[in-house]
Amino acid sequence: MPMTMIHSNNTTTDITCTSKNDEKTVERIIPLPSVLIDFIAMTLCDLIPPKKTSGIYTLNISQQPIMPELVFFIQKITFQGGIDCRTALVALIYLERAKLNLPKGAVGGYDTCHRMFLASILIASKFLRDNHCHRHMASIPSTWSHYYSYYYCSNSTNATATLSNLTNRHLANICGGFFPLHEINQLERAFLKLLDYQCWVTDQHIQQFVLDHRVDFSL
Repeated sequence: MPMTMIHSNNTTTDITCTSKNDEKTVERIIPLPSVLIDFIAMTLCDLIPPKKTSGIYTLNISQQPIMPELVFFIQKITFQGGIDCRTALVALIYLERAKLNLPKGAVGGYDTCHRMFLASILIASKFLRDNHCHRHMASIPSTWSHYYSYYYCSNSTNATATLSNLTNRHLANICGGFFPLHEINQLERAFLKLLDYQCWVTDQHIQQFVLDHRVDFSL
């Protein structure tokens, strides 16, 4: 199914998918708010301390691939993956849980932030899709109505479910070769183990998380 991306200066972008019968359907992708992108990046950077440098480590840096800048990477993956705000919030809750389960003295590598982000966003997307949570959105407090995009709610009973429909292969493709499919599979398994397979997130969990970080989200 060929896909054409039409860039514009608007806050949304049309993605037109053409089927074999030349029937076209248009879906709307809304990029995540920059404040949420920045918060994800800060959360990842605070998740695990980097490994202390040494002479040997410095020599090995030249053999490591240069990773994309983290904020840019998050923007790219969330946009091309069709990630909505609710999925991003669930991923943040997973990262919070993962931090509590990290072994004492754990240190990160040069690409740990990127790996943790990919694993959390993939599992969040799968959880919400499998549990149809997007069709049963929690209501938004009236004081937050100006920032409704955090939930992408619709009062319509025929509302389309989230565009966030990540698969391991799709995620590997949009990573641009930095993380092949077999590594995505490994990341998913390792992150699930770190979570102790505690993936359940309720509307109340999400609302409380937003309340706890309302200053960070400029709410």
